[in-house]
Amino acid sequence: MLDTLLTLPEGGLPKLIWLSAVFSIFNTMQCMVSPLGMTRRIYSQQPQQVTPLTSHVFAAWTALSAILRYKCAFNMGNPLIYDLTFWSYVIAGTHFTSEIIAFRTIRFPGPVISTFCVAFSSIVWMMKDRDLYVN
Repeated sequence: MLDTLLTLPEGGLPKLIWLSAVFSIFNTMQCMVSPLGMTRRIYSQQPQQVTPLTSHVFAAWTALSAILRYKCAFNMGNPLIYDLTFWSYVIAGTHFTSEIIAFRTIRFPGPVISTFCVAFSSIVWMMKDRDLYVN
C-alpha cells in the first residue's frame, strides 16, 4: 500500500482522491454485504425508505465513483478523467445536501459528516488546483 502511495503524482490532492477511492470500495462492499446496516444509519430520518435494493443501487454508484477516483489519482493530467471525477464529487455533495435540506432523510451532523467533508473539500481543492494538474 505504501508503494502505491509513493507512485501517485506529487501533492496532497492525488492522495486524497486515492484515499477516497479506497474508502468508497469499503462502502460498496458494506452496501452489498449488509445492505441495511450503515445505509439506514446515514438516512436515519427516514430509515424505512432504505431497502436492500436502494442500498445495492447506492453500492453500484459508489463502485463507479471508486473506479473513477482511483484512475484519476494516477492520471491527474488527463482532463476528461479529472473533470469526471470532479463531477462525481459534485453529484455526491448535491445528493447529500438535498437529502439533508429538501428531503430531510439525513440528520446533519451525523454519520454522513465524513462523506460531506470529503466531497466538498475535494470540490474546492480540485477547482483550485485544476491548472496545476491538467495541462
